Amino acid sequence: MKKVFSLMILSLLVLSMGIASASTLIAGKIYNADYSDTIADADVTVTCNGNIQTTTSLSDGAYAVTYNETGSGSCDNGDTLNVYASHPDYGANSKTGVINNDVFGTWDFAIVNVPLVPEFGVFVGLLTILSAFGVFFIIRKE
Repeated sequence: MKKVFSLMILSLLVLSMGIASASTLIAGKIYNADYSDTIADADVTVTCNGNIQTTTSLSDGAYAVTYNETGSGSCDNGDTLNVYASHPDYGANSKTGVINNDVFGTWDFAIVNVPLVPEFGVFVGLLTILSAFGVFFIIRKE
């Protein structure tokens, strides 16, 4: 009796997997600028076909979001996506990727790893510009 019941449950599970609507999984890791370490707690925004999903990277830098393949809010095979990540201590950056068709059964998939690049503040920006002008006039004087 247990074998028959288990076989029925397994059959229903397999049948439901085939009937379920296909989805798109976008995943990756957030790294520091030279890819030597992963960044936890980074804010991640994924945009595909104008549809936005947000999440936060885990302790190992990993993140993942899902979209439907069809209908509103969809993201399907061949679509281009953008992943923007930021962290107050490490900076921000964005990378693009492309959805691959049926990588895991009916699931479309994309991997986009993002290295965070330090952002310079207003003070450092002004200091850089003033230094460039100073070097220009020193070289021109000679």
